[in-house]
Amino acid sequence: MNTPLGQPLSAQDWRVNGIQHEIFMRIFPSLRHGLVGPISIARMSATIIKRTLSKGTIPEEVLNEQIARIDQQLEEAVLDIRALQIWESRSAAMAAPATILQLGLGLMAAPLALHNIKVELVDNEVLEPEEVRQQPMLYAWLGLLCHFHDELSTPVTLTVAQTLPHTIRIEIKHMPDDGQSYRPDIKTTHTRIDQAALEALAEAGGFAFTFAPESVSFCWT
Repeated sequence: MNTPLGQPLSAQDWRVNGIQHEIFMRIFPSLRHGLVGPISIARMSATIIKRTLSKGTIPEEVLNEQIARIDQQLEEAVLDIRALQIWESRSAAMAAPATILQLGLGLMAAPLALHNIKVELVDNEVLEPEEVRQQPMLYAWLGLLCHFHDELSTPVTLTVAQTLPHTIRIEIKHMPDDGQSYRPDIKTTHTRIDQAALEALAEAGGFAFTFAPESVSFCWT
């Protein structure tokens, strides 16, 4: 979806924007944690330097080493902040499909684990290295992971592998439930990402989902 600047949005555009907003708010805690981490470490490093200096002199080489470490941590934070541009609707950032899959799994790791959903990403060397536009594919992939989070009510393993060019197949394997697996109350404040929402999201980005009883195919061109 890339409506020209100044043009009014259609009802479908607004719907897709709403679905993307729901997905973004779900993964925002993970994004925030990733941004705050390097800055917090840099602040702790600065505190250590201050305490060391207050106790007396510190060797120049030690001071330079600690300052270089802080500089590296702040550089990581700046790069992470700049990377937020990929979430903009008009972002032209490109990335390899494998990179997008890994990023999405990292952002959804905690919510999926809490719902006893294990994801196995098969290392497939034939996965196309050709880059695609990152923003729409990432939203479609995250939308599918949110769908699994919302709809699967028993422990499962999701096996993600490429089966055809430009096609990823996710096999759903239900695991034995011994009754001891922790599952939080399914009632949440989230809006469910159902198949209709996924299809709207995919269509807007030029992707397609094909649903089967125990699998989902995710295709792009």
